[in-house]
Amino acid sequence: MWIRSRIHTGNKGQVAFVNQLAANGIKTNGLIDLPGKRDTPEALVALVASSMPGAMMSLEGPNEWNLQGGSDWVAELVSHQTRLWNAAKANPATRNLAVVGPALGMRTGYAEFGNRSSIMDWGNIHLYTGGYVPGYRTDDVLRDERTVCGSKPIIVTETGWHNASDWHGPHYYTPEDVAGIYAPRLWLEYFIRDVPKLAIYELCDNPAGRNLREHHFGLLRGDLSRKPAFQSFANMNAIMLKTARHRGPSGAPLTFSVRSGPSDLRSALLAGNNGAFLLFLWRSNASIYDPVSRRRLTPQPATATIEWESPRRVTRYSPARSATSTQSEVTKRSSVTLGGELQILEIRPV
Repeated sequence: MWIRSRIHTGNKGQVAFVNQLAANGIKTNGLIDLPGKRDTPEALVALVASSMPGAMMSLEGPNEWNLQGGSDWVAELVSHQTRLWNAAKANPATRNLAVVGPALGMRTGYAEFGNRSSIMDWGNIHLYTGGYVPGYRTDDVLRDERTVCGSKPIIVTETGWHNASDWHGPHYYTPEDVAGIYAPRLWLEYFIRDVPKLAIYELCDNPAGRNLREHHFGLLRGDLSRKPAFQSFANMNAIMLKTARHRGPSGAPLTFSVRSGPSDLRSALLAGNNGAFLLFLWRSNASIYDPVSRRRLTPQPATATIEWESPRRVTRYSPARSATSTQSEVTKRSSVTLGGELQILEIRPV
């Protein structure tokens, strides 16, 4: 588990907080300040090295400078990222931290910035779906980022939705319940594309923000109550932990075949312990909401039929609804009806 936070010199409270998070198993991706600001890359690397080296997961270049810098933004960004790279790799306390490339804003600037893979360990994108289905534009943006990072891994340091219903401008509003159904699918759309790390922007709404778009991206509301997306992620985590908590070896591989299913069927398989597996099933094009017209949609249900090599105990979950199973049976063939929600099958030996 990790968080993303801009780091500052002279902030003892932040140092204490980041170290406390690390003591509880949560590392930090430290976002450095923008070009021209007081906190230089060298000063921030020195701060991390002296005060919180074990608390950091990575150090990230300036945020969306292509939208904030002037006509010389490319040269400024290259210079700043190079200074971060050189400072981090020269210091024994930070040289093993991943240096994350700067995310570019509004899905622009990739060709202008060019290949900078020599000054980053990970590429980095920001991509919000704006009420459309998870996976919308993902392949295009990952391909564009390859222009910048080459063959280096790409992580996502901002994605998610805003729930500001009074906002009618670009970057469309997404109702809380729609985000709750899409949330588990979003995580898996990146998982199947081999994206190793993903961060939802952001944890909590700004309670003073009212309906300003930028203040309503939280997984929690301003009063810290849970939105449906937070609960869906929590349910999904609980379902996965149920399988991971079982003691014992992973067991034999799972052999199965998909006999039938919709053309947009997607799946991911994770091995647990004691011979258990989790099979995630969803439809990539199943839309439940039109963000332009703000109209609710009901995708036509489709059935995926899966045949196991031998009878298995198959337990079903729908994390957008609950962490509790909806059905359990011993069977050699499972038929799963798919609409807009992710379905999870836990498969165990009989």
